[in-house]
Amino acid sequence: MRKYQGKKRYAKKIAKERIEILFSMANKATKNNEFDLARRYVDLILKISRKYKVRLKKEQKYRICKKCHTYLVPGKTAKVRLKKGKVVVKCERCGNYKRYPIKRMTSK
Repeated sequence: MRKYQGKKRYAKKIAKERIEILFSMANKATKNNEFDLARRYVDLILKISRKYKVRLKKEQKYRICKKCHTYLVPGKTAKVRLKKGKVVVKCERCGNYKRYPIKRMTSK
């Protein structure tokens, strides 16, 4: 039983590393206007995260459109606006909106 737990932990570690690599590759592909290639990388990221039950970081989730799996880069594949205490990100490909609250800074 212990051997299996070690293998599982090792597999998750490798999956996290591969996800990081694929995110950097998707970023480069989007900057080079290769949007289909970036979508393929995002599909692979989501497939790896589901298979090995690895959660994506919050910053990584913000970079992926939930509807069409486009890698979101402000100015290229997404429009970013500030409205009523929220950040609104619109995917240019499918028109889907994502809204995130802006955290208030507390002064101490």
